[in-house]
Amino acid sequence: MTQQTPDAPHPSPAPPSATGGPAPAAPPVGPLTVRPITEAEHVEVLRRHPGASFLQNPRWARVKTDWSGQSLGFEADGSLVGAALVLGRRLPVPGRTPFLGRSFLAYVAEGPVLDAGVDVVEALAALVAELHAQGAFLVRVAPPGVVRRWDADTVRKALPDPAHRMLTDLEPAEEHADALELERRLREAGWRAPEVLSGFSAGQPMFQARIPLEGLDEEGVLARMSGSSRKRTRRSLRNDLDVVVGGPERLDEWEALQDETAERDGFTGRRKEYFARLMDELGGSELADVTYYLAEYQGDPVAAAFHFHQGHVCWRPYSASSQKERKRDAPRLLEFEQIRQGIADGCHWLDLGGVPGSVDSEDRITGLTEFKTTQGADIVQTHGEWDFPLHKTLAHAFGLYMSRR
Repeated sequence: MTQQTPDAPHPSPAPPSATGGPAPAAPPVGPLTVRPITEAEHVEVLRRHPGASFLQNPRWARVKTDWSGQSLGFEADGSLVGAALVLGRRLPVPGRTPFLGRSFLAYVAEGPVLDAGVDVVEALAALVAELHAQGAFLVRVAPPGVVRRWDADTVRKALPDPAHRMLTDLEPAEEHADALELERRLREAGWRAPEVLSGFSAGQPMFQARIPLEGLDEEGVLARMSGSSRKRTRRSLRNDLDVVVGGPERLDEWEALQDETAERDGFTGRRKEYFARLMDELGGSELADVTYYLAEYQGDPVAAAFHFHQGHVCWRPYSASSQKERKRDAPRLLEFEQIRQGIADGCHWLDLGGVPGSVDSEDRITGLTEFKTTQGADIVQTHGEWDFPLHKTLAHAFGLYMSRR
């Protein structure tokens, strides 16, 4: 079987920062090597990057028990200048099978995390070479950074307009030339660009909803909401609901709320053991906090949400609610509690998770975009997930396998 090796990269300007803007000017570093690093070394790299995602926290690998995990560092001139949490998933064959038994998909979500002056394409070439030597048949990365941003009002007003079908049809408030140049160079180096879909891909979403918090107080965030959302959020603060912080002993209540939400909205939830690991591992890390909020009415939980905080970013990755006492808007109350916590922690934004690429009002899935933008969330387009197939036949076969699971 033939295998493809990465092309040699060409020098380029410094990569975009984790927030999507231009990286601080810095001289280029020397030649890069990649080596395994300890969790402590990985944490020290991430401390320099407060915009890095929790998906690059080395403790995340302990949450994702259906994947293997390793921390790899980028070294130049004797110093670590970046790091990557690499998750691995092996082919569904016995480990003793020649060649196939050691083959795996290598996945780097929201990474690698690199210091200013480190060339992204050069770093990825070094990473691919290391993972190729380990037996990877496909390397998938989602480089951090923002390509475009649309204001909440712009997206919300476009939803009922039949002239617009996709987010990319809209005029962005910001478009980053350095991010576009990085994507051009990735294609030139042999990376396969992700398709811009109307819905969601299997991995991390390309389009994400973020409520800006930096420089705002509670009233400033409320002012970003649509009139009806602002009114309902204010009303939720007066609806005799109590917000409490739960521990692992209350995950049975989470599971019940999640199951009800999953049945109502048509998705598959995760079992409470996953959330127990999440609270223990990610919440117990040096960099991140995990808070489990519940909204109660007369002692009965009617909504719940998880709040992640790392560096200057916070996330609302999981939430669930009951139809009981629906008029009290418990999910809005919890979201506003997370906004308050994010402001107190100095977060630059609250990430509400992904939205589809479609803005077609006839597409039912755009209801998610409408809800998040009425909450004042801007929509950003990230780089998405890029593939470098090292063994094209295996990569294709694995894609078919995963699509049928």
